Amino acid sequence: MAKKQRKKKRKPSPSFRLSFDRILIYGVASAIFLLPLFFWPTVTEYGYGKTIAGLIAISALSVLWGLSAWQKGSWSIRIPWIAFPVLGFVFASLLSLVHATNGRVVVQSLVLLIFFFQLLLIIANVVRERRDVHLLLAALLMSAFLATLYGLLQYLGALPGAHTGAGVSNMISTMGNRNYLGGFLAYLLVPVIVLVLRPRSRWLRAISIPLIAFCFGTATLIRQTGVNVSLAVAGIVLLAGLLIFRPFEPIRRNRRWLLVFLGVLILTFLIEAPSAPWNSVVGLSNDGSSWIVRFWEKNSGNVRTWDWWIGWEMFKDHPLTGVGLGNYKLNFVPYKAAFLSTPRGEAYNFPILRAAQAHNEYVQILAELGVLGALALVSFLVVLILSLWKRLRTNPDPGARFDLLLFCCGIVAFFTHSLVSFPAHLPASSLVVVLLGGLIFSRVYGDVGILRVKLSGWSMKGSVTAILLIGLVVSVVAVRDLSANVWMKQGIEQIALGNYYGAEWSLKRSIALDFAPRQAYYHLATAQLRLGKLDEAQENLERCLTRFVDESVYLSYANLMVNTRQPEPAREAIELLLAGHPRAEIETKARYLEALVFSLEGDYSTAIDRLEKLVEDDPTFQTAYLTLGSFYQGRGMPVNARKNYDKALQLIEKKLAKAQATLEASRGAITAETYGTLRSQIEQLTEERTAVLERLAQLPDSPSP
Repeated sequence: MAKKQRKKKRKPSPSFRLSFDRILIYGVASAIFLLPLFFWPTVTEYGYGKTIAGLIAISALSVLWGLSAWQKGSWSIRIPWIAFPVLGFVFASLLSLVHATNGRVVVQSLVLLIFFFQLLLIIANVVRERRDVHLLLAALLMSAFLATLYGLLQYLGALPGAHTGAGVSNMISTMGNRNYLGGFLAYLLVPVIVLVLRPRSRWLRAISIPLIAFCFGTATLIRQTGVNVSLAVAGIVLLAGLLIFRPFEPIRRNRRWLLVFLGVLILTFLIEAPSAPWNSVVGLSNDGSSWIVRFWEKNSGNVRTWDWWIGWEMFKDHPLTGVGLGNYKLNFVPYKAAFLSTPRGEAYNFPILRAAQAHNEYVQILAELGVLGALALVSFLVVLILSLWKRLRTNPDPGARFDLLLFCCGIVAFFTHSLVSFPAHLPASSLVVVLLGGLIFSRVYGDVGILRVKLSGWSMKGSVTAILLIGLVVSVVAVRDLSANVWMKQGIEQIALGNYYGAEWSLKRSIALDFAPRQAYYHLATAQLRLGKLDEAQENLERCLTRFVDESVYLSYANLMVNTRQPEPAREAIELLLAGHPRAEIETKARYLEALVFSLEGDYSTAIDRLEKLVEDDPTFQTAYLTLGSFYQGRGMPVNARKNYDKALQLIEKKLAKAQATLEASRGAITAETYGTLRSQIEQLTEERTAVLERLAQLPDSPSP
């Protein structure tokens, strides 16, 4: 009877239900975990896939946030003070359309800026408890650990990376570049110390310690001075902040955990770190080189200052509004040539590839947005510093001050690294600073520096509907752009395999889907040149001059102009190329085309002189010998003609044998790009060999000795 009474008193267990708010937190955590790891194998660049995934994820989270407000009947939105300088940045970006080479690139870049700030707003509004802070930081740390593990396995040669083999240069992880991985780690290593000293869960602390140490060790293994300096500056700011704001209580209470953490860090550094100014004991990559040598290794400092001066030249031309957000890469080649003609540019007498970014976010903002963009940036930094200072000064909880100080150090590392890199242009790196900003301005750390806006009724419903429509439109455009990139990569591979009709169709499909097609026009022109569609190829190469401005574009355009007997536009393209100190291969071909331009104008003497000087500087360029032989043959100088034909044939036979041997030795174990390069080289050499033999047969027999 007693058992029956106990059964009656037992209440049914409540069903498990998640509120919209908890679903939103888990959604944010999932996005933070997945985005750094995401890459799409069939697109041309890892960061591009992350960008598309980020736009779709932020759209989904924004819609979910709006639906949560709809369910509640009102929408209370916390807006940090930094939103106002961000609006100023948006305004400056719109004004930069005035001088933009390509307005669609401005729009694309601006949408990315707005959406990532939207993610910051979402985090600032949905994070309500300390457990939410720890959940998001743990998600980012676990993602960083997996990305770091992947990169380390590439370093050891256990997984494929940038090339076959092993070593630092093989590390690309899920970022596509070891520098990007290093920066990503530098920004999060100090903030995630929160997971060592603040959570209640001992398991979370115990797991976080080796994960942070592993990421730290690999960050030093990458051997990037910018990463090391960013971490050092963050450490200095941490020490200064501890002395100023004195958040010592969580440190004293958790000193044992802190000692264990520091011990594991030191041990990891001794085992994993390469040689440094202070040297390591074991060092996986201890090559004995001086840290000063590595600091300026391979002219990296000179290359960066070159990029900065070119950005300065852009600013001088358009000081108020700049050359257009995202348009630095579209103006680099012509401005490079202009800069090298100045007295300052004379010191930069080495070749450099086209730079898509200025390797300094502040210089790039000045170049792309002018004074208005610089004012917006300064306003953002001032408001951010004031907001952080007030939060640290007024928060009575030493634990909260400790958290805020660690988050500030991550942001400091980001802005320090921005002096020599472009983390704001990398989705994974931007994600770190967006997360830290969102956590800083969340209600967990108070309401200082926050404005509140409350929407209800039709204003709330209209806002939710607008967000739903905008998110849908942006997601559709993003998916189309991703599809366009897949079609473009397929077209590039078809060109490499010699399927030019298939490549043309794929690339036209890519252009039709892409919101702002760029490289696809160049590859389409390449396919059309092989198909003999010269007029269409010329149109697409000319489109590249406002979409994909690269030295290879100018070279292809000049070559086409020579072949279609249009010397004036050919000369303009060649002069721009040669004025920009291109790499040796481009320079040799440009000089060759320059000689052909003289021949088109009837100045064969100058053409021959230019070719003779060219083969003197590059005695392995067989095409110049072949053309020299043709010129001498046409002028009735058979001895000189035969001499150059023989030299051309000798070089052709040697290069042809080497290319064929390389192709055979690969036995199919090469990429489509490498195969296409070898196949094109073999085709060109075979055609030149046939031409040489035909022309040698036309020469009179050599006189008997």
